[in-house]
Amino acid sequence: MKLYVVRHGQTDFNAGNLMQGSSDIPLNATGEAQARELAKTVKDMHFDAYYVSPLRRARQTTEIITDGKAQFTVDNRLRERTFGEIEGKKFDLSMVGDLEDRRTNISPYGIEPINTLLARAKSFLDDLKANHAPDETILVVAHGALLRALHFNIVGYDDDTDLLSFHLNNCELKEYNI
Repeated sequence: MKLYVVRHGQTDFNAGNLMQGSSDIPLNATGEAQARELAKTVKDMHFDAYYVSPLRRARQTTEIITDGKAQFTVDNRLRERTFGEIEGKKFDLSMVGDLEDRRTNISPYGIEPINTLLARAKSFLDDLKANHAPDETILVVAHGALLRALHFNIVGYDDDTDLLSFHLNNCELKEYNI
């Protein structure tokens, strides 16, 4: 199966370097322009299925890049990692400590534990494999932390893997063969 993933277009929270998480923030003008640019790349591509996060910024991105012509499945497992009390605050890794430590699975500030996020991404990936033929092409539009978890479920990880070593920019398209 060929899997394409896209991180949603820019929002005001992204532009302000604010922790966004599960806050339902819409695309800003830059995000809409990014999605229109990506639409040029994917317009001639064939997708057998489309999956999208329930959050508005991902749905808006999907609608723009498919010119509103695709039927897509909203899957709650694709929502962004909840960042609890730090949503809407300036991103500062030192403030939250080691959020990516899978050994302790500690969740300060009401943040969704990383092992929970990885398991959610694995569940989605397992369902894709079970419900789609090996020759199908799938498009997923979601969020940075969720797509990071999906990436490491595809390429593998262990307790020493630096999960922050993988990053997708807004409206960046990445291809996997799974």
